[in-house]
Amino acid sequence: MLCVRLGLTVKKGTTMRTIFKMTGPANAVLHEGDQKRAVSIPASAMVVLLDGNISEDAVVKIRFGGKVLHMLSSQLRNGSELWGRCW
Repeated sequence: MLCVRLGLTVKKGTTMRTIFKMTGPANAVLHEGDQKRAVSIPASAMVVLLDGNISEDAVVKIRFGGKVLHMLSSQLRNGSELWGRCW
């Protein structure tokens, strides 16, 4: 199946993903092996929630710019708006 708005191709039978549009700039962490790097996410960027619950978890896993990142759920909860769903 295809998520047309973001151009993401996902396998049939995978779980539904939530898409958020950032309303302000945010930061996330990219884990590469044993190193970590901060990544800036600009306002109006689109991110996909991959794992975690923004209401309960301190940190969630997102996809932005083709990379899987970790972000504070409070930044996603308070600095974005729900844009849609993709499966």
